Amino acid sequence: MAVTSARTPNAPRPRGAARREALLEAVLRIVAEVGPDAVTHRRVAEEAQLPLASTTYWFDSKEHLLTAALELAADRDTARLLAQAAESDCRGADALDAAVATIIDSCGTELAANRSSLTATYALLLEAARRPALREIAGRWTEVYLLTLGQLLERAGSSRPREDAELLLAAADGLLIGQLASGGAADLQPRLRRLAEALVNGR
Repeated sequence: MAVTSARTPNAPRPRGAARREALLEAVLRIVAEVGPDAVTHRRVAEEAQLPLASTTYWFDSKEHLLTAALELAADRDTARLLAQAAESDCRGADALDAAVATIIDSCGTELAANRSSLTATYALLLEAARRPALREIAGRWTEVYLLTLGQLLERAGSSRPREDAELLLAAADGLLIGQLASGGAADLQPRLRRLAEALVNGR
């Protein structure tokens, strides 16, 4: 999931590509705090503590800001997923644990510490229902998850790895959204592990 970071007061102003990334992290913080509708060039510049001209230089519209912010979150998480997959060659029960870890690692084991990141991510994913450019990024991001989870579930013994991956990911999203809405922070790992085992064993 997306990772947002707080801007440190009086910190040196970033330059070049780092400035663009700082602006996008500001977008993610705004989305997490008040939602996508609140994103404007001026508000993003203020949140990032950068000149307004910085936002208009890098981004020509609100849609561009939102799309680039989701792409940043997706690229970061995709890199983590692919690196994790490249290092893993486990099978059986270990592959089941790895499948669950693939999801849990994206949001951290402590929901409270990642609430802002998750809120921003799900808000932008919901916004994708109205914005085709966001939908395309969300689709690519989801596909990486399904491929990675599918490979692990197949190694664990699943006869329908793609379908099981879809169900496991959907369940994780539902549980996380429920916790965000309720303010809860229960440990999801045992629940997802139980579901993954039931899917693979056909129960």
